[in-house]
Amino acid sequence: MKNILQGSISEAQNSHQSYSIPSYNRLLLVVKDLACVRTIEEIIEIVRLAARDLTNADGVTFVLRDGECCHYVDENAIGPLWKGMRFPLKSCISGWAMLSKQAAVIEDIYQDARIPLDAYKVTFVKSLVMVPIRISDPLGAIGAYWSTPHRATPEEIELLETLTETTAVAIANVQLFQKLTNQNALKDKFIAMLAHELRNPVAPISNGVQLLKLKLGETGAVGETVLKMQHQIKHLSKLIDELLDVSSITYGKISLNLEKVNLVELVRQSLNDHAQAIKKSNLNVVQDLPNTPLWAYVDPTRFFQVFGNLLDNALKFSKADGMIWVDLSFIPGENGSGSVAALSVRDSGIGIDPTILPELFEPFTQADRSLDRSRGGLGLGLSVVKSLVELHGGNVEASSRGINLGAEFKVTLPVCEEITAWHNDPEIIETAKKSLKILVIEDNEDSAVTLKAVLEYFGHEVSIANNGISGVETAREFEPHVIICDIGLPEMDGFAVAQELSKDSKFTRSILIALTGYGGQEDRELALKSGFKCHLTKPVDFEVLTAEIDRYFLVSA
Repeated sequence: MKNILQGSISEAQNSHQSYSIPSYNRLLLVVKDLACVRTIEEIIEIVRLAARDLTNADGVTFVLRDGECCHYVDENAIGPLWKGMRFPLKSCISGWAMLSKQAAVIEDIYQDARIPLDAYKVTFVKSLVMVPIRISDPLGAIGAYWSTPHRATPEEIELLETLTETTAVAIANVQLFQKLTNQNALKDKFIAMLAHELRNPVAPISNGVQLLKLKLGETGAVGETVLKMQHQIKHLSKLIDELLDVSSITYGKISLNLEKVNLVELVRQSLNDHAQAIKKSNLNVVQDLPNTPLWAYVDPTRFFQVFGNLLDNALKFSKADGMIWVDLSFIPGENGSGSVAALSVRDSGIGIDPTILPELFEPFTQADRSLDRSRGGLGLGLSVVKSLVELHGGNVEASSRGINLGAEFKVTLPVCEEITAWHNDPEIIETAKKSLKILVIEDNEDSAVTLKAVLEYFGHEVSIANNGISGVETAREFEPHVIICDIGLPEMDGFAVAQELSKDSKFTRSILIALTGYGGQEDRELALKSGFKCHLTKPVDFEVLTAEIDRYFLVSA
């Protein structure tokens, strides 16, 4: 019998015969389906159905090795087999196939010593073929069963062997995909925690530097040194934000807060924010902006990020005395629809190697590949730009005539009809700038003390609480206009603090601002749901902080 079985396998392996057309087409579909799966469950579902179709068997089982046991994971049969059961490897035919690393072809189960007859007597099985999944290191097996004596044909055996080989590749792909997915999840958690841990020590340094700048000014050796320190702190903060943004965008964790805004004003404001960097780089910027408003639904914060990244890119790769051209124009659509705003940032800098252009917007792509990395970065800025622009329904393109011939980045965004601009009431603005009572809830003493010093410099009365519970108690006694609260607090976290204070009518007109090292999109959303008016990340730019305070007092005045 053994020689007959080996002969059958050998005959199937050496036949090189063509499959029948229906079998070939079915197998081809299975291979295509298995190439796309992402879970073991999907593989099992495909294979258990396909194995029976391909062999015209009365039943099939899908078996996975589980240590020293065979786990009969699933089946497709005319009667119950062993779905969900486990047997020792050495006590069942699937185990024999895995241990022997070869197929078992059995025409009569009652004539084969390898078959545990007691297990088979209650089933319909009379004949079978059991093929291991992956011969070199079997990780399972696929079994085909017949209810009447059946001698498996070479084609049936070859089809099963081809199916198991394809299944082995699919399982390996799934395992690799799951490993990468798990690693990516761990990476995202690590990056989020790294950002938090980096922001905590950077925050008091930033606070101190901003205070020095306010008191010492920007002139003289000390003033210039302070400016350089502030510039580097902002650069470090930007790198942290880019790491978080790439991770959040990749997993769909970024949502936009769309507003109907004038793009012309946003571009002017962003250029004004970069004025110092432009002056320092000794570059000339030529603006060509519309004289009338250009309205679009965008997230202003993200628009500043997009334009700021493109402008930073132009500054980084331009030489002193170079030129940067910023153009914003309206491009009408056909039949009155599909109109877009076209924003172009062009420079006379070092240009882009044509070989890099196709991958320029991919994460971690570096245009500066020199050893000194003098124009370095993480290679994330343009990837973030592309993702944010596309989230707005727009498009971004890069072009360059070659090395040392400059580069151009063009962003197009959908626009909307004009709306009437709202003008601030001077009296309300003046009210917003009055001295305020501000409570800082922060467990990092250095951060709290330096933040207090800066706020007091602006004429505000400031109190500090170093944990959530004392923060709530101090707030009720102090009754502040503004509460600036960390999230990662001992005893009672910032979310709980915001929820507790939001219940108290005393704080109906108070502004709760989250100031934290946790800067992910989920953290922002949870902060707003908890009762915070806004979410800021450490280290905070005091112009941004005071602007947020003014904005909410303007609304509530």
